[in-house]
Amino acid sequence: SEHVREFSCGMLYYRTLYLDSKRDALYVGAMDKIFRLNLSNISHSNCERDALNLEPSNVANCVSKGKSEHFDCRNHIRVIQPMGDGNRLYMCGTNAHSPKDWVIYSNLTHLPRHEFVPGVGMGIAKCPYDPADNSTAVWVEKGNPGDLPALYSGTNAEFTKADTVIFRTDLYNLTTGRKTYSFKRTLKYDSKWLDKPNFVGSFDIGSHVFFFFRETAVEYINCGKSVYSRVARVCKRDTGGKNILSQNWATYLKARLNCSIPGEFPFYFNEIQSIYKVPGDDTHFYGTFTTSTNGLMGSAICSFHIDAIQEAFRGKFKEQATSSSAWLPVLSNKVPEPRPGQCVNDTETLPDTVLNFIRSHPLMDSAISHENEKPVFYKRDVMLTRLVVDKLRIDFVGIDLDYTVYYAGSSDGRVHKVVQWIDSNGESQSILLDVFDVTPGEPIQAMEISKEHKALYVASDHRIKQIDLVMCTRRYDNCLRCVHDPYCGWDKDSNTCKPYEPGLLQDVSNTTADVCDSSVGKRKLVVTWGQSVHLGCFVKMPEVLANQEVRWYHYSKEKGRYQIAYKYGAGGDKFIETSEKGLVIVGVNEQDAGRYDCWLGGALLCSYNITVDAHRCSAPAKSNDYQKIYSDWCHEFEKYKSAMKSWERKQAQCASRQNDSNQNLHTNEVYGTPLV
Repeated sequence: SEHVREFSCGMLYYRTLYLDSKRDALYVGAMDKIFRLNLSNISHSNCERDALNLEPSNVANCVSKGKSEHFDCRNHIRVIQPMGDGNRLYMCGTNAHSPKDWVIYSNLTHLPRHEFVPGVGMGIAKCPYDPADNSTAVWVEKGNPGDLPALYSGTNAEFTKADTVIFRTDLYNLTTGRKTYSFKRTLKYDSKWLDKPNFVGSFDIGSHVFFFFRETAVEYINCGKSVYSRVARVCKRDTGGKNILSQNWATYLKARLNCSIPGEFPFYFNEIQSIYKVPGDDTHFYGTFTTSTNGLMGSAICSFHIDAIQEAFRGKFKEQATSSSAWLPVLSNKVPEPRPGQCVNDTETLPDTVLNFIRSHPLMDSAISHENEKPVFYKRDVMLTRLVVDKLRIDFVGIDLDYTVYYAGSSDGRVHKVVQWIDSNGESQSILLDVFDVTPGEPIQAMEISKEHKALYVASDHRIKQIDLVMCTRRYDNCLRCVHDPYCGWDKDSNTCKPYEPGLLQDVSNTTADVCDSSVGKRKLVVTWGQSVHLGCFVKMPEVLANQEVRWYHYSKEKGRYQIAYKYGAGGDKFIETSEKGLVIVGVNEQDAGRYDCWLGGALLCSYNITVDAHRCSAPAKSNDYQKIYSDWCHEFEKYKSAMKSWERKQAQCASRQNDSNQNLHTNEVYGTPLV
């Protein structure tokens, strides 16, 4: 399909993506390789020409420690970050459980020897040892001590995984190559600072770098353990303390992220799985959260505003007086001056009272609440692993309407498409628009989005898919679903769904009840007396509509308009509801004639007008009439035979194609199902 393109060089664990819109390239970190793909059409990229091999060193040493040769002891690229104007890329790989980093040109060539970058070569604390570990890193050019560039990372810094760290590399004078400032890190083996974290993202914003992760909650003192989501903050100008915390952050703070369904007893989605920030917009963060994976499974999307995050960091600190005490807010008069965690020109001048306080009080008291007091979207029995977001402004009859479209990837290879808007009362509203199979059965590992190319890029361990954001004709065959998608509009002249432009029907917020009435398909059926007939609006009911109530109404001469009720058991089998919310009328008679309307919520889906032909059942009077009916039935039988053969032929083709695709990893077959 022209809507979907694929790139694969086999199962290479494509888990790191960096999208460079200026160079029209998607960089992909994989096993022993980095790829540079063509953003406009990734299937035009080549496995050899558009790749740089970065083979691991010392594989034997890795294998001798009990690690697997074909996965653990390979070089999985886990960090790809642009340096300066993006002409050079910083990257870091697991390198057979001995992390190593490189700087290369953006065209995937190595730097010449005279362009040596100081501090590059050893990747410990910059990316993980284990390719299965979650980690994050961001290259920061401006705002560091001496305004020197550095990498900020969140990862495991030991082979044994005992030392997890939020880290900034040594800072070097780029002219002389001399080290000017030493690295900074979180306190080693201190569970108050970090307790078995899983990092999901990091961002350079203003004078701070923010880290998002989930970790064992030190403040949860009930029976057992609980995992909480966190955001941590460090000042970029931090140079540590003079005597206390000399190698550590002197401004490290963290706070809990709250993503929950509100109520007297809120339902919490405690474990952050991914975080996304729209490029150029430093005010909003969008995350996917899950319940604990060993209980009832559920996922949610929540959004957070930078002001709410900063407000929590300006609030009260949390402390536990003794190991058996409850965690309580610190009284304001016990907080030293200058306030711990705030950015200062030189952290080495901070008094010991401030450094000792921050050493023992990195956690803020109040949790950061999500926007609009509710999740954007939540669903049970699904694990949303990745998220990207597109912001749209639609010119609708001279009024600018703003929509936020979320694409959330799941552990079973599907993408959930959700649209959010603000209604006339200022309340946030959202609906699930679509669910589509992208990498069936393969967990989605990474996602990116390009506004310029109007495309979504989805990576699993086996392949990368490129999907058009605007797929109106392909995805929606009826007006009702089409008008809810902000990218699309319904053309009532041609009865098709098209990319939105003024003049097409659109009703994203579902405020115009009869917007689709003029476009509803009205079909006429002539039915023989005694025959059974099936009325339906969908060949297959879309998953996004499955939980909504579908009602059928009959307009009859005797009863007028009434809702059809399904009665099961003896004498109640006149009307049967199909699994796709269709209607079967059993043994049609004269009373069943008339109009049948199918309604979904407040919208008309489809309409049928049934005429009952009672004459076809009366016996013919002449031999010519007998011959004509005999001929008609023979003709009808031949049509059935032909249809049966055609169906069998297509089934055989499908079966052989399925076998081919199972054997070929480089297939360009796209969706397991055109619509789920």
